[in-house]
Amino acid sequence: MSKKIVATVGILLAVLAVGAPTSSAQEIKASGMDMLAPKVNESFMLADGTTANRMSWNGFIMADDPANPLRLASMTCSGTAVVRKDQTEVRSAGTCDSVDRDGDVAFYWWRHDEKAGGRWGFLGGTGKWANVEGGGTYEQAYQWKDGRAGSNWKGSWKTK
Repeated sequence: MSKKIVATVGILLAVLAVGAPTSSAQEIKASGMDMLAPKVNESFMLADGTTANRMSWNGFIMADDPANPLRLASMTCSGTAVVRKDQTEVRSAGTCDSVDRDGDVAFYWWRHDEKAGGRWGFLGGTGKWANVEGGGTYEQAYQWKDGRAGSNWKGSWKTK
């Protein structure tokens, strides 16, 4: 499994956990990391010789600010990563959800391209995340021999 694939999702997840919205329309800026364990659910060869891996990841989010409600939130993601024969990633995309310590759910999209890097954004959620809008970037930062990976993320958002 590609380290970049695992890291891409991990990064995205961390980025998605950017921080907690407030009750005002004030812009929030945050950063942190995520830690994820990947699983390849299905792989198939594409006409150009690359491989598409349909994957899922489970892990948690860390935010640099200890008061951030997504700090230690659980996260689950799914998506597809297209990789070359050497397992370097060409591009990937998917969605995630996280559950914070209050039980509120945040939804996210993510995508990674070898040239543009990793990007993510909020898709809403429940409770404090119901009307959140924003997003940011992420990059692979950690890779363990057992396949687990982590990403560093940063971003900003507003609530309505």
